[in-house]
Amino acid sequence: MKKFILGVAAIVALFATSCQQESNLGVKAGKTATVSIKLNTPEIASRAYSDGTTATALQYAVYNAEGTELTDLTVVDETINMRKEIDLQLTTGNTYTLIFWAAAPDAPYTVDFGGSLANAIMTVDYSTAKTLCNDEKRDAFWVYHTFTVTGTMELSLELKRPFAQLNVGTNDYAKSTSAGYTVTQSKIEVPAYTKLYLATGVVDGETKVTFDFANIPQGETFPVAGYDYMAMNYILMSADKVVREVTISYTDGVTPKTRPTVGSVPLQRNYRTNLFGQLLTGNVKVNVEIKPEYDDEHDMQLPTL
Repeated sequence: MKKFILGVAAIVALFATSCQQESNLGVKAGKTATVSIKLNTPEIASRAYSDGTTATALQYAVYNAEGTELTDLTVVDETINMRKEIDLQLTTGNTYTLIFWAAAPDAPYTVDFGGSLANAIMTVDYSTAKTLCNDEKRDAFWVYHTFTVTGTMELSLELKRPFAQLNVGTNDYAKSTSAGYTVTQSKIEVPAYTKLYLATGVVDGETKVTFDFANIPQGETFPVAGYDYMAMNYILMSADKVVREVTISYTDGVTPKTRPTVGSVPLQRNYRTNLFGQLLTGNVKVNVEIKPEYDDEHDMQLPTL
């Protein structure tokens, strides 16, 4: 009788454990469940650089626990307008990784989900024809996330920039114009990475990039009060801060000028770096004296800014 009672108790305990495991999963392991994914990008209250509205083309891929791309679930032609809700039918008890990428439809980025997590790469095209200064269409967002399906569930994911935003501002446009030089375009030279491994965030392929002459930003508010935009660029960077040299050039459409290279500029993924100052003009002290006689002439050439 004791053995019978103990046997029954063991069966009850096993049954309870099984029920508990099934309860934890929400439904029986191996069944299909709906995973609702709510995506959003960071919002800025007013229309400005980095308000996220240019990144309307969405791509995503799903990978299994072994890191293999489930190609039937890959989507490369979805749209997003700051927010998006996606429903996926996935198997309970299984672990998956999601990768999402959002950018402007004509942004110079190539996303290759690669068949596996190790080969999921985004590449930047820095050819001269596609690399202009002050191009808001280069803004883009991405996120990767690993999770286990426990039944019908909901995920909320925020896409963030893999870029540093480099802003250059000056406070002497009017003075420069008064002195006969009206700046119309700007150019930036700075090292940047060319590849982003989408499943790890690792960057690779550093090269010196020229963001070529393009019109000075108009109607944008510089992040530091009292200064106006001269240049703005998105630069693929690592998650950790690095320092790089930056060269700033500008032109009135006729005569281009280049400032001395600025060293030790901090750049970091999803951070803003603001360079600002009196960039176009210098204070020149002039002592004026009138002498009636002409002993000789004194010529003085002022240095170019």
